[in-house]
Amino acid sequence: MKCKPPERKPVSLAVLKEEIAFAPSLDERAELLSLLGNGTRLRMLALMQRAGEICVCDMAEVLGVTQSAVSQQLAKLRPYRLVESRRENQTLFYRLADTAEAKLARKLALDGVEI
Repeated sequence: MKCKPPERKPVSLAVLKEEIAFAPSLDERAELLSLLGNGTRLRMLALMQRAGEICVCDMAEVLGVTQSAVSQQLAKLRPYRLVESRRENQTLFYRLADTAEAKLARKLALDGVEI
């Protein structure tokens, strides 16, 4: 049984189906939220927010994980433009990026978080 439509003239279901099917920004946000659903990655972002810029080895020490684990998590954050890096000789330093994606991540996941 179909529900009774409201008295006002609704947007047609066909239009709604088309609009929702072709809303890639929703899929991108879902992927970002999934990415932020990992405690280690959130701690890394919070650490970069607090430290400003930090090298992989220091991040690993603070978090109590291996440098390899940090590098693997950073590799997941980079494609979403959440972090930026700079190389100084053989040392990589990371910081939160100044992108729309990083700003959204800060707002969603880091607002009010103090370490």
